[in-house]
Amino acid sequence: MFSWNQDPPAHLKKVKITDDIREVTQAAFVRKPSLEERKELLNLAAKVGVHNMFIGFPAISQQEFEECRELIRHIEENKLGIKPICLARTLIKDLESIVALAQASTITVQADFFLGTSPIRRRVEDWDLDKMLDRLAEVGKYLSDLDMHYSLAIEDATRTPADDLDRIIKSAIDAGVKLICLCDTVGESLPSGAARITQFTLERIAKAGVNIEVEWHGHNDKGLSVACAMASAMAGADSIAGTFLGIGERSGNSPLEQVIVLLYQAGNNNFNLEYIKPYCEKLAEYTESTITPITPLVGKQVFATAAGTHSAAILKARKLGIDFEDYVFSGVPASKLGLSQDIIIGPTSGMTNVRYALEQIGIPLSEELASNLLAYAKSKDRWLSRDDIRTYINSQKIEAV
Repeated sequence: MFSWNQDPPAHLKKVKITDDIREVTQAAFVRKPSLEERKELLNLAAKVGVHNMFIGFPAISQQEFEECRELIRHIEENKLGIKPICLARTLIKDLESIVALAQASTITVQADFFLGTSPIRRRVEDWDLDKMLDRLAEVGKYLSDLDMHYSLAIEDATRTPADDLDRIIKSAIDAGVKLICLCDTVGESLPSGAARITQFTLERIAKAGVNIEVEWHGHNDKGLSVACAMASAMAGADSIAGTFLGIGERSGNSPLEQVIVLLYQAGNNNFNLEYIKPYCEKLAEYTESTITPITPLVGKQVFATAAGTHSAAILKARKLGIDFEDYVFSGVPASKLGLSQDIIIGPTSGMTNVRYALEQIGIPLSEELASNLLAYAKSKDRWLSRDDIRTYINSQKIEAV
């Protein structure tokens, strides 16, 4: 199958996924899932193949601390294989709660602290970069002495000038962080910018001769979050952070289900695509969010067609095998997601759609019935469900087989 896309770099086969479900709970108009619902989502995330998950900000309240402890315990007891990450400001008083959680667990708990580094953020908050880097050194020593796993999220990194970013990266290296997360906090980046800042960061890490991973965390304000995430990954990022369904602040985050499928198509076999839709459906249910019909991969229209010429091609492809059926009118493989191409009847349908629909619901085919049903479908302003078709058939006094 020919494509004008460049061959994906081999590095994509190893890119990891971080589920930042903490971002989901920050969205303005979502319902916060209960603790038991969060546990169920953890189970599904593990089945998909998620590597890491932000579980909360334990320093903000005792309730948040207790929920983080229960989620860590659930991961531990069920051997889910997900590394829990807890968020903190670059303050020892915030990190003390994460240290307590880590010391009470037999699995690795990662502390992730953040610095808001762009000139606009520093001006608004009246922050001084030198003092921020002093705090970075202080918390780095504190966590290093306790043998903790910790990472730095550079908030608004994509609006941070190169000279400042260079200083921040050097300070992070000196502080002993093992992962630097580049945050496109307001979705400012174009894909070219995401690639450039990733390359910039990797070059400085390589020059220092240290082993530090780079992660990309993007927002969707310009509608480019997936493109930027993949640009960063192709430039060498080790992991992509985001949320399933892209639920998050403002326009949301990089939809992880889309990133995972793109990584899969690039040869990354660390994921089980069949659990993507169940996870997304549960997440939508528990947050009271809507999956629109055209939501990539998981919307009900994604693998359905009512167009006559498309339907005919899909049925011809089906005879040649699943690879042909998956790709003749789709850029992603429905079968790998545990789904299949669906052919329905609507105003743009042809006789192929009608014959297929009648066969699927066990109605004996006659040319007169097929012609009448097609004419009926074309007179409507929407697609026909199976119940709609049965109602029409019953009105024509035709018995099902």
